[in-house]
Amino acid sequence: MKKQAINVLDRLFRAKHDYLPGTTIFREIDVDSLARDLKLEARGERDGKAEMPSSRSARPTAVENEILGLFRSYWDEAAQGARAAHGSYSTRAASIGSATEIDTLVGEPRTIANQLDQISRSEQDALNTAHAAYRQASDELDRFKTAEGITRPAITPKAFGVRVLILMIAALMELAINISTFATGDEFGLAGAALKVVAVPLLNLGLVFGLVFVLGRHIVRRQLGAKIIGLVGLLAASAWAIGLNLAVAHWRDSLGLALSAEAGQLAIQRVLATPFQLDDMNSWALFAVGCLAAMLAALDAFIWHDPHPGYTARTTAKTAAEQHYAAMRDFGLGQLNDVASKAIETLKDALRKAETSESRRPELASRADALAEDLKIYEATLSAAAENLITRYREANQRVRTTKAPARFDSAVSLKLAKITLPRVSANARPAEVDGLLAKAIREITEAHAKAAETLLTLAERSGSEKPR
Repeated sequence: MKKQAINVLDRLFRAKHDYLPGTTIFREIDVDSLARDLKLEARGERDGKAEMPSSRSARPTAVENEILGLFRSYWDEAAQGARAAHGSYSTRAASIGSATEIDTLVGEPRTIANQLDQISRSEQDALNTAHAAYRQASDELDRFKTAEGITRPAITPKAFGVRVLILMIAALMELAINISTFATGDEFGLAGAALKVVAVPLLNLGLVFGLVFVLGRHIVRRQLGAKIIGLVGLLAASAWAIGLNLAVAHWRDSLGLALSAEAGQLAIQRVLATPFQLDDMNSWALFAVGCLAAMLAALDAFIWHDPHPGYTARTTAKTAAEQHYAAMRDFGLGQLNDVASKAIETLKDALRKAETSESRRPELASRADALAEDLKIYEATLSAAAENLITRYREANQRVRTTKAPARFDSAVSLKLAKITLPRVSANARPAEVDGLLAKAIREITEAHAKAAETLLTLAERSGSEKPR
């Protein structure tokens, strides 16, 4: 009997589950230690020598009652801990539910739909303002094209680098020939001539470009007044180019005075007196190169923008207004997309968390059920331990008795413990309706998003919906 009791005691354990953090539900029983603490050997021999209990006694001795009482207290202690742990499992399992998620799934689409509607109304106001600016720029361009009789699209200007390159070629061409021509008449040679004649291409090209760009291009316009302005601009540019380059050519003819103020004054006098009377072909070549550079500057002025003055500016204004409208619409659609996508992702995330949480319900239910099994094992363990201790007491008592021990010493010990019932914890998963509600909520948010996005019309859609004026 003693060996059997010890084998049962080997099954005793400290808590292996997280019933209550930091708390051991089942007390560890050390039979040998208890036997020493209770002094069973000494007390058994003492009672045996005193022939206690008598051979006819049917009642437990004080030592036996002490052992039974001790183990009942252990059982009560374990029962209290098991009830607390089971209550914790039940509470945690009950708190894992879908009520909150269901309320969110039902109410969130309405909230998001209202938010999307507010955004679309706000963005419509911004688009109306942008559309008004576009219509103004478009109408201005249409009026200009009608007034000027323009039926072609605006000519796209050459790349900025190409336009600048033309001016640079003209300037370098004229500067190079001027430096090489006047270097012989300057005491500092090429360097000195370069410093003194650098202003020539700047004046020649700069003023010709400005006159043609600002005034000369008006020659292509429809109105007579504009054409006259253009003609005046072209004549002024031509006169300036011819006059300046003749003066430069006459300056070369005056190199006997070197690059001096006197040479410049003489050149001006000769231009005014005999403008087209030059001394040699090199001076005519200098004149021709200067005029060619001026022609390149005039050409560059015409291709800098569309040749028709004002056409490029109005076309650019319309394009900018169109791009601004498209950017405003894209911004509004982006806001709608952000709100809708974040709302859908929030719902999915909430359900993912709920699913993760609900996946613990079967585990909690299993642990709650394990408590009942552990209690049965612990009950058997306590009974075996109590029987082992009482057996040790009885054996010590019998060894020193001179009379026969009571008959009940040969009977098993009965440790009567209070029965404990732990109700089962439900392991059911979340309601099936949650999946359907999620799909419905996503569909409602998607439809609300599409409806709000449809109110942010493109320019083409606005043009198709506008009534002819």
